[in-house]
Amino acid sequence: MRRKLKPLFIVFFLLSLVMVFLSLLFPSEVVTSKWVMIGAQKKDVMTKLNDLDDWSSWNDILIQQENIKVYKKDSILNKGDSIIWGEPQQALNLIRFNSIHTDGLEMDIQLAGDRPVHSGINLSVQKDSVLMSWYIIEKLRWYPWEKIYGMMAADMKGPALQHSLTMFKEQLDN
Repeated sequence: MRRKLKPLFIVFFLLSLVMVFLSLLFPSEVVTSKWVMIGAQKKDVMTKLNDLDDWSSWNDILIQQENIKVYKKDSILNKGDSIIWGEPQQALNLIRFNSIHTDGLEMDIQLAGDRPVHSGINLSVQKDSVLMSWYIIEKLRWYPWEKIYGMMAADMKGPALQHSLTMFKEQLDN
């Protein structure tokens, strides 16, 4: 019995080493980015972005969520402001704003059970329109299954980003 299992253990061990080695060759972070052109003034786009109470109407992360609480220092968006949602007896979800500038904003997104991701929305004026791009940067650990996830992350998160941007644009056009 031992003679039959020993080669299997050796093969399994060698395959595991190869998987770990190959996973070290993949990048340790994944960037997903989507954009939309909005036929509006940059000031109007930024005003809508600064309205945290309105985020649940266009942001796919927040649509159909309950118990959404917005924490703001004052009427305008500031560093440290946040949106929190989820059931009180469970781990809460969080969007915390790290930087607000004339060309967009940066935030950290922490979903219950997941590692935090860095995200941002950039605005740039293009003739009579505004190019609004939204990116997410996810840090990956060295585990092979995380690196495999990283290869599919853009395909998983990209459609939600694009849908959110499209909803934002449609609401601003109305």
